Amino acid sequence: MFAGRYLWWMLMGIGIFLFATLSLDYITWLMIQLSGCGDMAGACEPALRLISGVLKPACIWTAIGILFMATLLRLQTLSLIWFWGPIVAIWFVASTPILLFIAADAAALTQPATLALLPVAFLFLAAFVTYLMFALEDGDIPLAASVPLRLTLRLTAVYGALAGVAFMPELSRIAGTLLDMPALSVVIALAQPYLQTVLTFGTGSMAPAYAVLAAFIAALAASLLPHAAAPRPSRSAIMLRRLRR
Repeated sequence: MFAGRYLWWMLMGIGIFLFATLSLDYITWLMIQLSGCGDMAGACEPALRLISGVLKPACIWTAIGILFMATLLRLQTLSLIWFWGPIVAIWFVASTPILLFIAADAAALTQPATLALLPVAFLFLAAFVTYLMFALEDGDIPLAASVPLRLTLRLTAVYGALAGVAFMPELSRIAGTLLDMPALSVVIALAQPYLQTVLTFGTGSMAPAYAVLAAFIAALAASLLPHAAAPRPSRSAIMLRRLRR
């Protein structure tokens, strides 16, 4: 999936998510007012159950699915799927609870307490998704040709994935339920505190995680500099290169 199409699908997924989060409740209220079902006790319940219990969750999960699949297809196009695919999958899983929480209570998005509780994996994911929107095809080497820069990106990304696993309280329950392995839930619940201690270097603070996040974002930005400085190939050269592939 090339950059323009990837951007289109990402905007489509974000638009569906925002529609379900911000607009659907108002549309429901307007429908109730216009239909007059509020004048009769229980008359609006079937419509409310359909919209809140079926339509809204379907829109939210569809949006998350679009964002996830578009990102994987973009990585496949850039030949980055084998390393970055599992990393992105972990980031998406760790980010899903906060997305569902925001979808359930859109007003929480403006609260400083909620913004402070954003998972660090969500911030890694947001930075990486933004990076993938840049045009990196047509002979470019994505994610840094420099070995030290590429190593920095991979190490910080692995740290972000481990942080997503360590700081996701729902992980043990979700893993045990989906895989029908209660013992796995116990193992994850016991391992998470030790992993948190290692990732925070025993401080119990999220400062190391945010420092690694800053290094990750800086490395992504640095990897874009050669692409910005290099002259863009002509359209005929691009078409010839694609035909050779």
